[in-house]
Amino acid sequence: MSSKPKVEIIVYDAPTAVAATGCGCGCGCGDHDHGREHGPGHDHHHMHDDCLSKIGYDLQTQAMALTLEKAFPGQVSVEYINVLKDPRGSRLPQTALLCSLAYPTPLVYINGQGRFAGSVPVERIRDEVSKHLAVTTH
Repeated sequence: MSSKPKVEIIVYDAPTAVAATGCGCGCGCGDHDHGREHGPGHDHHHMHDDCLSKIGYDLQTQAMALTLEKAFPGQVSVEYINVLKDPRGSRLPQTALLCSLAYPTPLVYINGQGRFAGSVPVERIRDEVSKHLAVTTH
């Protein structure tokens, strides 16, 4: 009996306090200038064009796991690690990378290889998983 090949995805994150608390005006972004009041029309100094940027990477990772499980049943494992809270954090090389600010958070690793930094691009990850599975099944 042969087991199906499995692709391992790990999302390493070091969320900041600013991202978790937002800016306080109620928009939830934490990313604009408070040099003037938010009057009628809520005139911001930035764009709210990326809805996912307001959702934590932990939830984005959970959503991605569901998407990948539907596309590749039983063939993908997905894990989210907050390197600042996880007991393994101090021993992980990804913690040093994130704390050095050399790469933006999060770091996405596929089968032990760093593939993406700064976001969880589900469609691109799905493409990579598909390629990995195609190589291991032929």
